[in-house]
Amino acid sequence: MRKIAVVMRTLLMCGLMLILISACSSGSLYHTYTFSGEGKHWSAIYSETLTEKPVHSEEKATYYQPSSEYAFQLAYKGKSGDLKEIKKFTFGFEAVGHGSSQTMEGPVRVESLRMQGSGGGLVGREESVIKVSVDWDGQSEQFELVTDGAEPK
Repeated sequence: MRKIAVVMRTLLMCGLMLILISACSSGSLYHTYTFSGEGKHWSAIYSETLTEKPVHSEEKATYYQPSSEYAFQLAYKGKSGDLKEIKKFTFGFEAVGHGSSQTMEGPVRVESLRMQGSGGGLVGREESVIKVSVDWDGQSEQFELVTDGAEPK
């Protein structure tokens, strides 16, 4: 039993060292920020991954070029059958430096309540707040998404 624990600990340490070596060799930095929140009828999750790649120049100091990818997922807190009754639906978010919205007609499908994209420059940090708005058939709801503060990963 004791030998198994020693072997497992050794394998774990080797695995961690391999991860550290491979992360350090590229020179790129990665940060993931996840925000969540809810209103009376809707809830949402927003996740953004920032990649900072080093740019080397012979005459200037090295600097990092940021880029990011985001995913936004909206969820209805009621019965999914209620979504079939909606005639006009608009939802969106505003984050640091960017935002997006979608409008659709007819019944709302759960699969269509997500957005994703990429960009460069400004990136949401853990102190940021993501503002969400949802409008459907004359009703409206706004709420904010916040991070739990355990980021970045």
